[in-house]
Amino acid sequence: MLENKNFAAVILAAGLGTRMRSGLPKVLHCLGGMSLIERVVRKAAAQSPEKIIIITGHKAEMVEAELTVKFEKEPFRDKIIFIRQKLLKGSGRAVQEALPLIKKHAHALVICGDAPLFRGATIKKMVSAYFKGGPDCLVMTAELPAPGSYGRIKRGHDGSVRAIIEADGASESELAIKEVNSGTYIFSVKALAAAVKNLERKGSKGEYYLTDALENILSAGGTVSAFRLQDPSEMAGINSRQGLAEAYITLNARKNSELMASGVTIVDPANTYIEESVKVGRDTVIYPGVFLRGRSVVGKDCRLGPYGIIEDSIIENGCEIKFGCCLYQCRVRALSVVGPVSHLRPASDIGPGAKVGNFSEIKKSRIGRGSKVPHLSYVGDTVMGEKVNVGAGTITCNYDGKNKNKTVIGDGVFIGSNTNLVAPVKIGAGALIAAGSTITENVPPGKIAFARARQVLKDKR
Repeated sequence: MLENKNFAAVILAAGLGTRMRSGLPKVLHCLGGMSLIERVVRKAAAQSPEKIIIITGHKAEMVEAELTVKFEKEPFRDKIIFIRQKLLKGSGRAVQEALPLIKKHAHALVICGDAPLFRGATIKKMVSAYFKGGPDCLVMTAELPAPGSYGRIKRGHDGSVRAIIEADGASESELAIKEVNSGTYIFSVKALAAAVKNLERKGSKGEYYLTDALENILSAGGTVSAFRLQDPSEMAGINSRQGLAEAYITLNARKNSELMASGVTIVDPANTYIEESVKVGRDTVIYPGVFLRGRSVVGKDCRLGPYGIIEDSIIENGCEIKFGCCLYQCRVRALSVVGPVSHLRPASDIGPGAKVGNFSEIKKSRIGRGSKVPHLSYVGDTVMGEKVNVGAGTITCNYDGKNKNKTVIGDGVFIGSNTNLVAPVKIGAGALIAAGSTITENVPPGKIAFARARQVLKDKR
């Protein structure tokens, strides 16, 4: 529907963010794996606007470079236009400076780059309500028990919005109003262009307030309506490290509630951290201290934790990831067991029905069906067949100082403890490697390989 509405998204991302006490622009601070501004842009992009106009200012080069890299492979990357605000004097001034671009469209969604908690579905409902009702401006509002410094929504007897009163200029009766402005709007661009022409500086900082544009629209006989949030937590802006932490708690609670409603057991939701993009199957149990990040997908009937990190990984049905494991960009196939305290590095592929145990590390390797690397081993750049048993202390010596070399281990191989496999090397199916060996040459199938010095006994002096 929106593609045919000549609709632009305008993201305000020029602010100084001084209360963050940081050398990093506020909008680039991270919340659950994404920067604040990335979250906002992605939600705006999901509404299919014709253009996404991002207004930068403070450390503009840093913000623009970060987003250019983040969105390089996204289908909406060509819709993004950056414009730099020259005079950093408020949201009204930002819109004034961006007006030549905004005026190429009939309608504009204006949203703050430091407001990352809006649900995509909420923005969609608001845009639909705007096009259905057809006001000159639709402002997103919420009722707060303690409105604090938020601007108050003053309504007329008919329920329409008559003004937005900033807290520092409100009367006692106006401060008692509970409905507040979220800072998110949808405008008719024709009405917006006329309304921002005559904005005046206000407040101790001499800023141009976009809220004054709403008063100008009303004074010109236009209409302003309100879209009230059902969940006020969605409108929270981030202004401090404390606010960043509170936003993370909010996002985490939402995701955990969603998963539990879908049939996932989370033993201690307050101490389990799951990003929005993660998928988890029914009857999986997640113990405290687990972090699930990125595009991870966890199947049904799994057991995860306690404690550990799973990032951008696939865990198939019936797996157990025990205490203290770290998994990054890997795949654990059905009915496999990992841990406790195992490390699976990128491009590792485990199982099905395999085991990687205590203090073992796997890097860019395939561990075949039913194979076991139970403890204290490093396996890197290896292709391992089925039903292989790897003894404690075994390592693949995959790096020769210049190149990473491959180790190939056939089905049914038994590798004794404290073995070094110096790559490139192949161990044939059914072979046995004696404990303590350093293998530098290929071992044919079915053979036993000894590669250790003969024991010598001498009298003590």
